[in-house]
Amino acid sequence: MRPLTQREYILVAMMLALFTLIAITFGLRKLGANDAEIREKLVSTQQQMELVTELEREWEQLSRIPNLPTIPQSLNTFVENGARKFKLENHLQLNALTSVPESTEGIQVKLDRLNLDQLFDMLYFLENHKPVLLMEQLDILTIPRSNLLRASFRLYKQKKG
Repeated sequence: MRPLTQREYILVAMMLALFTLIAITFGLRKLGANDAEIREKLVSTQQQMELVTELEREWEQLSRIPNLPTIPQSLNTFVENGARKFKLENHLQLNALTSVPESTEGIQVKLDRLNLDQLFDMLYFLENHKPVLLMEQLDILTIPRSNLLRASFRLYKQKKG
């Protein structure tokens, strides 16, 4: 093979430079297209974040508003009236709960020396009341050597907002 002349070296160098320039131009166009696509995705994500933030603020405002009807009287008075209705006021003990969820009122109810019918009447009265009351930790025990029952539970109602 014969050696290349100076003119051929310059021609080869110019062809390599042209191919390099074309490759760089093609690469930059591809990067520009990716950059534009990434910017579009960024704008879309920012809009979604703004929407989520707006919905979060709206949810916080709505969560502060009571959405259930409430009992106009205090929970203690309501339970005492129910106990009077079933002639259980002498068997009733009420204690206010201090650590209750926000916008609720809670009491600990203890009923002692009841027969089964009296207990069912009182529980039916509380469970089927409108607006709804929340009852938790219901414990029913039998009193030894008698046919009487002892019941204890927590009762909650939503406060007026």
